[in-house]
Amino acid sequence: MKSLVALPGGESLRRDAALAFQRMSTAARAEGIGLWVVSGYRTRREQRILYERYRQGLGPRAARPGASNHQRGLAVDVLVGHEETPTYHWLAAHACRHGFRRTVPSEPWHWEYRPRSTRAPAPDTDCLGQPPPPKEPARTASSS
Repeated sequence: MKSLVALPGGESLRRDAALAFQRMSTAARAEGIGLWVVSGYRTRREQRILYERYRQGLGPRAARPGASNHQRGLAVDVLVGHEETPTYHWLAAHACRHGFRRTVPSEPWHWEYRPRSTRAPAPDTDCLGQPPPPKEPARTASSS
């Protein structure tokens, strides 16, 4: 395991993933979006407990121990609410620029750092293939 780096809030990711997430979080914050991590790196024991709870019907879906990128320090669960929130829309439109992508269709909060296999957007588009929104014109002071 490569070294882990703590994120604000106490969760950790592998160093390269943490640095990319921090850059992404800074970019989101510049646009008024806060990215709050609720789960990052998990030990095998933590993953086993979550998986056992899931199998017993006592918790949300969880991967088998050894099959989760949380154990590799590459997966992060972000507080997004649902797919219609500004936070989710921002991630969907911008995460690929930082090497992150959504990998579990039923979990809009789950994003994985996969820079080698995550495609950058085409020029003048976002990660969804949409043109960026028009920039607001600069405001000027008016005189009375």
